[in-house]
This record gives sequence, structure tokens and C-alpha cells, in this order.
Amino acid sequence: MATQPVLEFSSTAFLGCMPPTSREQILVNSTKIRYAAGTIAFQPGDPDRADILDTGFARIYLSSSEGRQTTVRYVHPGELMGGLLVMGAAFDGSVQIVVDSTVTHLDLLAVRRRVVADAALGNAVAADLARRYSHAVRTIGLHAFGSVMQRVAFDLLERASRSQLSTGLLEAEVSQQQIADGIGSARQVVTRGLAELRSRGLVATTHRHVSILDPVRLEALALSNLV
Repeated sequence: MATQPVLEFSSTAFLGCMPPTSREQILVNSTKIRYAAGTIAFQPGDPDRADILDTGFARIYLSSSEGRQTTVRYVHPGELMGGLLVMGAAFDGSVQIVVDSTVTHLDLLAVRRRVVADAALGNAVAADLARRYSHAVRTIGLHAFGSVMQRVAFDLLERASRSQLSTGLLEAEVSQQQIADGIGSARQVVTRGLAELRSRGLVATTHRHVSILDPVRLEALALSNLV
């Protein structure tokens, strides 16, 4: 007999995974914080924290000692940021706010105490970590099996996110050949992929310049229909 998945990884909000009493308990002493686009909300060396993204769109990334960056994942409304830290694991990444966002800042020590005593909260954290694993698998699938358009979409969003940290704008100064080199494809193929992204209203392009018009849809396209 066929079985059904117990969790829809793409849509389940963290607070929606637990009953009202558990939600009330972990929101005690929580605060709301508003961040402008381009803000670094968390970076290595900051005190451990756990937040829920209420509105907006965020990026979690790692940085090398030489200043290179790689995106770990993008965060959508309802998702938890800091699940590893809740469980006491280390995380040396940073959180970038890609569009104006609001987060619920949780009392981390209280959540850590509750996760031991409250099975519903423990299950919600476990489900969140499972979603993070699922996302990592899909990202691997993107680089291995994704179409040129999907790889171009992911590459452009990452380039623009890096640029936003210095310019404040979600734009990338990049040539079609640089994009092709970055994803391991030919410039002519990249040209067609960019044209498709423009036709969908996801990006706008001029000579050696790409503006991201809809980062949420661009990321969704990049990771759609993957393993």
C-alpha cells in the first residue's frame, strides 16, 4: 500500500507545526524586529539566537577567510532561523535580509528549555531541520541536474545578494560570459535563459547589468522540480 508523506517541506510554517499552547509558550518574551533590505541580521561572533521570519525574504550564507560567499538557503515567511543553535550546535554563517522584513526574535534559552519538555516543540524543530536537509538535497540537485535557466536564476540571485551587501541594491554587474563561466555553460545558451527570465518578469537587464525584480519567484524557479 502506498504511503503519504508526513510533511510538506515547502510550505509548513514552524509555528504551524505545534498546538496553540506550545506556540504561546515559545513566544513568551519574544520581540518583533524590523530590518531593511541589505541588512546583516546575524554574523559569526554574534550571540546565539533564534528567529522566525514573519514577512520578507532572507538569505543564510557562509563566508571564507578570503571573502568568498556561498548561499546555504533562502528563508521564507513562517520559517525558523537558528534551528541548529536551538539544539546547541555551532553555526558560523550569516543572515542577510534581502527585502524589507520583520522577524520574531525568540528567547533562545527559554526555547532550549522547552524543546526538552515539550514534545510538540521538539517535533517542530526536528521537522524544521528535516526541511533544511531537504533544501540542501534540492540545491545539490540544482547544480547537478538543473536546467540552464534554473542555474542562471540561482547564480544571478546569489550574485545580486552579494552585491546588495555593499551597494544596497539587489543588482549584479556581470556579463553573459561570466554567468556562463559560473554555471559551466555556453554564452549563447545563457542568453536564451536570460531572455526567458526577462519574459517572466523576474529580472531586467542592460549591458553587463542585471536587476532582480522578484527574488522570491526567482528562487522558486531555480529549485522547482528537483529531487
